[in-house]
Amino acid sequence: MRHQARAYTLQALYQAEMLKSKAMIHVDRFLDQLETSPEIKTFARELTAGTLQHRKHLDRYLRLNLEHWKLSRLSITVRNILRLAVFELYHYPELSHSVVINEAVELCKDFVDDTSHGLTNSVLQRVYDQITLERKTKAIAVKEEPAVEIIPEKTSAIAEEEDTAVTVETEKPVKENPYRKTKKPEKEKPEETAEIVAAVKENPYRKSKKRT
Repeated sequence: MRHQARAYTLQALYQAEMLKSKAMIHVDRFLDQLETSPEIKTFARELTAGTLQHRKHLDRYLRLNLEHWKLSRLSITVRNILRLAVFELYHYPELSHSVVINEAVELCKDFVDDTSHGLTNSVLQRVYDQITLERKTKAIAVKEEPAVEIIPEKTSAIAEEEDTAVTVETEKPVKENPYRKTKKPEKEKPEETAEIVAAVKENPYRKSKKRT
């Protein structure tokens, strides 16, 4: 079933490149006229949409791993067989890479001459090795990242409770020391009022000093 879906995907990709359009409306028209199961159509549409959407990214992998070849020099059919396979290798890691590569080789046998088998197999194997290395490097980098301790922010209720506790603590009464000496109050000195002074001056019995 999947091989048939890949064959339909290849035809849809070929048509999209000939029309120079990534619009899925043309793909849907092509798939609607096919007499096949809905499961095959669904899988073929999924592969076609993904390959068209990520075509620039897929071509980057192909250019890096094509030896003595330019991507533009490959036939439209071979170019899209490689794109489809790279899309599966990258976005479907649960699939066996050997199955994906063998499926691409089988598509070459169905749609292209025998000279493209070796090229397809070697290029896709190098692409798979590159993708695997990138995933391992990314996994190591994630493991080596230092763990960041996340301190939860205080809620308003907790902050209010802490403020209340501080306030209560500062308002505790100071205990009196029973052994502390208290300062005795000073005796008030009687003040001479004006009336007392006047009474003394008018005392008739006061003896006056004799003049010498």
